[in-house]
Amino acid sequence: MYIGKEFSLKLLWHFAQKNLFRTLLISSFACVMYAVFKIEEIAIPFLPIGTIGTAVSFYIGFKNNNAYDRLWEARKLWGGITNVSRILATMVVALIPDKKTQEDILYRHLAYVNVLRLQLRRTIPWATSKENLHQTFVSEDSELEAYDVALKKLLTEYNKLDIYERLKNKGNIANLILRHQIQILTELKKEKVLDEFEHSDLVKQIAELFGLQGGCERIKSTPMFRQFNIFSRVFVDLFIYILPFGLLTEMQKLGDGWHIWLVIPLSMLISWVFFTMEQIGEFSENPFDNSLNDTPMSAICRNIEIDVMDILGVEKLPEKIQAHDNILL
Repeated sequence: MYIGKEFSLKLLWHFAQKNLFRTLLISSFACVMYAVFKIEEIAIPFLPIGTIGTAVSFYIGFKNNNAYDRLWEARKLWGGITNVSRILATMVVALIPDKKTQEDILYRHLAYVNVLRLQLRRTIPWATSKENLHQTFVSEDSELEAYDVALKKLLTEYNKLDIYERLKNKGNIANLILRHQIQILTELKKEKVLDEFEHSDLVKQIAELFGLQGGCERIKSTPMFRQFNIFSRVFVDLFIYILPFGLLTEMQKLGDGWHIWLVIPLSMLISWVFFTMEQIGEFSENPFDNSLNDTPMSAICRNIEIDVMDILGVEKLPEKIQAHDNILL
């Protein structure tokens, strides 16, 4: 997640360069043909182009609203995971007297939230933009390493390598960890460590995690409907391609001479605005896409670790994850 208060020129150029070069070529071609070769027939009235631009802006706004809803829902789901983690940790410490059992359950829970993070960051080709500009800007680091490598390292760190050996070939490891948690709680009930009401309350927290995980998986596995994405880009491209030919007529009204060459910078400016609006929706629809627009799952997981360990009474708590180049993963 990008947390800076403003975008640097480097970041803006990273996203805009391809479109600006394209618009430069188109607008230069239009100006040369009109001003140098005197082919005035290529100029078209600006009114229909302005009408298309208005329609395109409304269409992009609709698409971006839907993309923002997906982004915000993902953040709310991870906020729910944070809250349930705190409640679960507090209840486990309060209801289960044995310290070792407390640590076993809660460290397994910490492994769960991090496994869920790794699963959600696995790439689904059809759910990722074909222009991976939003991903290539984020440098590859340990947060984005290969899934199997990261999973084994994670479960080793939490002393839960047994989970890796048993579940490494399973499709949904996070789901199976939650099932194992319920089995442990049920065993504690049979051993009379928990009564029926305590067991029921703890299982409700696990059930809530199932629901939150399912919400995240729904967003991950269901891309925003393709007709919105495909035609949004088609309409923006159409507008950008015909824009310079409409500006020829408008600039000619300012007088003969150099005014016609204003078509080039004005076309680049207008196309940059429309293309950027379209990119915002394109790069925001998948909040688990290993990009600078991601839900900051790594930072959230670390905050959960700090809270749970603090409730357990661990003295040396891990440090919070800091943003790198204003990007919080």
